[in-house]
Amino acid sequence: MSAALEDVAKLLLSESGIRIRAEQTASLDAAIRRLGKGMDASAFLRAAEDPDRRLLLLNCLIDEVTVQETYFFRQPSDLMAIDWHLLYEGARPAGSEKVRAWVAACASGEEAYTLAILACEAFRSMEPPVSILATDISKSALAKVERGRYKRRAIRPVEERIRARYFSTQGNELEVDQPLRRLVEVRRHNLLRDAAPPAGEEPFDLILCRNVLIYYDGEAAEHVILSLERSLRPHGMLVLGAADRLCGSIRRLSRLDEEKAPEGRATTRRSPARPAVRRPLGRKVAASPEERMAVAVQAANDGRLEIVIEKTAEMLEENPLHAEAYLIRGLAQLASEDATAAVTSFRRALYVDPTFALAAFKLGRANDMLGHETAARRAYQQALRTLDTNGPQHEAILGEVDLGDVAAACRVRLRALRAAVSS
Repeated sequence: MSAALEDVAKLLLSESGIRIRAEQTASLDAAIRRLGKGMDASAFLRAAEDPDRRLLLLNCLIDEVTVQETYFFRQPSDLMAIDWHLLYEGARPAGSEKVRAWVAACASGEEAYTLAILACEAFRSMEPPVSILATDISKSALAKVERGRYKRRAIRPVEERIRARYFSTQGNELEVDQPLRRLVEVRRHNLLRDAAPPAGEEPFDLILCRNVLIYYDGEAAEHVILSLERSLRPHGMLVLGAADRLCGSIRRLSRLDEEKAPEGRATTRRSPARPAVRRPLGRKVAASPEERMAVAVQAANDGRLEIVIEKTAEMLEENPLHAEAYLIRGLAQLASEDATAAVTSFRRALYVDPTFALAAFKLGRANDMLGHETAARRAYQQALRTLDTNGPQHEAILGEVDLGDVAAACRVRLRALRAAVSS
């Protein structure tokens, strides 16, 4: 990485928390060049010295390096688990006549308007006792929220009766109707640098923050999680997504899996913990492959990478055709920033099972980190081709993964790789 590019990466990290690794140098350079004719890292740094241009340039660069693709009713199981009436009962003793919700890093607004729809349906009213704050670091994303128009692809998961009730047709797009718009307030907010809750806001009853931590390193991700927890009322609910583990490190969120909130304190929605393995007293029984896999998966979630390597080595010595063991080992290697070794592990998982879409996706991520663009494109395309063919053989792994997020991430990276080639 050139000195100028390194300085831009440091500036981006300090201002937004987004970490650019050495393997992503080419992508960062391409993003900078897309900002304008003659723009490169050195020119960007010179322009950023001007206080009047600095914020605008940083906002534009953040738009280029972050993913803003989402859709309505993404990961519906998490959304359907929200008990609006229970949240309302908890809000009233706190002195509020409304459920206060915050969609942090709302991107183009689909999730915020999805919450508004769910609130209207739950309270059987177009004016439910709910207020929703939608924030993002990207000004262009917030402009899309305010515009409230979406391509039909983003609304495909929405039932026809819901479309008819809450949307109006505007040419080839669907527009969010006014009752939903009145429930959503839009504001710029930087999760890493700005106060949480946002300035002037009281704590919230519900916070959604999904597909965000993928851009942060471990310390920044932990800071964001803690700040979100502090922004909740005692009865509140924090909803985190699965895509952060898909696209980033598996070191974080272990504390959320291990700690139980004190009685009456906020809860965090996540994958349910696996039950402990019970064994007869006085007898040491060799762990089954399923038990070792459960230990390896939990160790991966906890960031105990040495345990992951140990357990997957045991499984692979016993069964060299264990695709999931190769995947988990590759995740540990990727978290250790050994992308080369991870490529080997993910490839072996695919040798065993060419339809293992998550292994193909992670192979794409590893090749991305190494700058192997052709190999990355091929892996992402393989993941997209095989997403619908994943059977119950990988249920232990895929049970915690939203395949829709995998598909969205594949499409975004493929577009970015194509743009890098044409620029």
